[in-house]
Amino acid sequence: MRHGTVRRRPRLWPADPLGSLADLVLRFPVRVLVVAGCALLAAAAVAVGVSGTLHHGGTTAPGAEWARAEHALTTSFRGGSPTVSLVAKAPPGGSVDDPAVVAAGNRLAERARRLPRVVEVRSYWQHRAAPLRGRDGGAALVLLRVASDEASAQRYVEPLLEELTGRHGPLEVAATGATPVGLAIERQSRLDLRRTELLAAPLTAAVLVVVFGGVVAAGLALLVGVCAVVGAVAFLHGLSHLTTVSVISLNLATALGFALAVDFSLFMMARYREERTRYRGESDAAEAVHQALLATVCTTGRTVVCSALTVMAGLAALLVFPLGMLRSVAYGGIAVVGLSAVLALTALPAALLLLGPRIDALSVRRRRPLWAGRDDGRWYRLAYAVMRRPVPVALVLGALLTALVLPFAGARFGTFDDRALPAGSATRQASDTVRRDFDHHALDPVQVVLPGLDARAGAVALDGYARRLSALDRVTRVETATGTYREGRRVGAAPPGHGYASAAGSWAAVVTGAGPSTPEGTRVVREVRALSSPVPVLVGGVQAWLADLGDTIRAGLVPALSLIAVVTLLLLGWCTRSVVLPLKALVLNVLSLSASFGVMVLVFQDGWLSGLLGVTPTGVTDTVVPVLVLCVAFGLSMDYEVLLLSRTVEEHAAGAPTKAAVARAVQRTAGLFTASALVVVVVMAALAASGLLLLKVVGVGLAVAVLVDATVIRLLLAPALMALLGRANWWVPALRPAAQSLVPTKR
Repeated sequence: MRHGTVRRRPRLWPADPLGSLADLVLRFPVRVLVVAGCALLAAAAVAVGVSGTLHHGGTTAPGAEWARAEHALTTSFRGGSPTVSLVAKAPPGGSVDDPAVVAAGNRLAERARRLPRVVEVRSYWQHRAAPLRGRDGGAALVLLRVASDEASAQRYVEPLLEELTGRHGPLEVAATGATPVGLAIERQSRLDLRRTELLAAPLTAAVLVVVFGGVVAAGLALLVGVCAVVGAVAFLHGLSHLTTVSVISLNLATALGFALAVDFSLFMMARYREERTRYRGESDAAEAVHQALLATVCTTGRTVVCSALTVMAGLAALLVFPLGMLRSVAYGGIAVVGLSAVLALTALPAALLLLGPRIDALSVRRRRPLWAGRDDGRWYRLAYAVMRRPVPVALVLGALLTALVLPFAGARFGTFDDRALPAGSATRQASDTVRRDFDHHALDPVQVVLPGLDARAGAVALDGYARRLSALDRVTRVETATGTYREGRRVGAAPPGHGYASAAGSWAAVVTGAGPSTPEGTRVVREVRALSSPVPVLVGGVQAWLADLGDTIRAGLVPALSLIAVVTLLLLGWCTRSVVLPLKALVLNVLSLSASFGVMVLVFQDGWLSGLLGVTPTGVTDTVVPVLVLCVAFGLSMDYEVLLLSRTVEEHAAGAPTKAAVARAVQRTAGLFTASALVVVVVMAALAASGLLLLKVVGVGLAVAVLVDATVIRLLLAPALMALLGRANWWVPALRPAAQSLVPTKR
């Protein structure tokens, strides 16, 4: 029988969209692959140069108060905390007060003043201001205020850094500050993307060869992943011309593409080989391949669709948050997941049909394939052992997971600072110098803008307000146009050169003893905002950005979680035709994700095993990371739940009692999702090998979530709970007779 000939679809598979799709693909396999190849070439052409169109940042909500304060400081006062802090070091053994160094420092400051978008320059050598001189006299600061924001930093600040850093006479100049750190993170992210690809591709290929038992099958699965990633990158490139897209989305789309495309390919090919064994008795070998593929698409294809939609729902929840970074991850993730599913349901079956038995070429021999279905296999025996003692198993595992969750209760939400960069980064080293040799808290004050309050006519009101500000907890001093204040008292005049007043009003710098990226810093912001003021104020600074970010996350958390829960319950209800099973799956997913959050806090906040991972604990948990990990990991772990539940329902519908159905489903799928989890862990380990702390946290968090889910949850806790629930697993509300006939009824 020729590959282009199709016989009538067997009665086993009633007409449905997937069956129709399979008919179409298997009727024209060559055309399907030609279309896929042309699309890949077009996507590859579009994807070229994508990294140059992506941006760092994306953590500011539209209309955020801190952004309005920063805009007012730049445009109305031409001042504020520095955008860029240049750390100028004298030669070893020299001093910043040496004549040659002074001359070089003045030339550097003058050069900075002439650059575009620079609205303010404050240099140690301008007023010999003591706070801008290092404690040992070996370094000094030149502070620049640049008219830019997150989206325009690369365009305006990057050229400035190239101009001003490096060797300037006897001075060695490096840059630090929030914007240079962000740009350094963006550069490192691009480097790490290439590293992720170089590490993930060969490691994933090696694992796949072992998992599939052959080079051809492994190469086919890897090719699906490459196609999905290229398509998603092309999509992000096109999207970047319409909206701001974060560079982080590129890293995560690459990791997700390899993980999920391989997942779906693994599920499809495993089922195809199983079905091919069933049809082996066919006299026509080509017909056997055709029927096996048709059965695969109509069964496991449904699982792939449900799984992909569940993952996409988790990613879509990121769209609830009005933050460019999270939305960018959602765009890239949804694109790569959708493409992975489409390719697994179209190009993959077409390739398998054309390859036929050659899919097993260049095989690596194993004793038994992962999808072996004997009822006395080790996974079958493990499932029955668990179901014989479900209560002790559930209690012990519940206690273990609870112990992993507990550290998350002590999470201190802040944001990663320069220590998110590798230790060898010039920006990180400059930041370490500032932290060690200068009053670094004074460089990142809370900034309070008082629009319309004239510093002369309203001097009394401004003085009283500054006194109240300086009396707040954790505030070390306040500087404004009327003077310098400590502990509720005026202690001196305002420092020169700050421009605390203009025709637009006044502003004050509130210097705190708390780190700007810590929860204590955000508490100061909330106290400042709650304090009575002579006019409505705008509060800015890194601390205010973090407070506004936290408020944005909290406001979107309930809608995002609700979206994930509702869509998951509906999709799993459609997939399993049960009410209880989706609820059980949701609870188990929450447990595995909470455990990964606890591990993230232990490692990256508290410092456990930090030396092994090469990270510097910052004492905080990044505000954005748990949301990011939640939405991505939820979909990844639900992938395995869908696979297990779909097979359990299929076995039960075929007449098996609940325990037998669960044991057979575990035997058929455990090898698949443990192998799949291994692939995901390898990909995420490549992400965790990044020099960036953010990518390390995401990589470790996702790897832990998937590993816990594929072992503790799916192999042990899920069978135990299904044994405890018994017949309740299959409960559904009263349905019409036609619908009721679809629901399994065996015990």
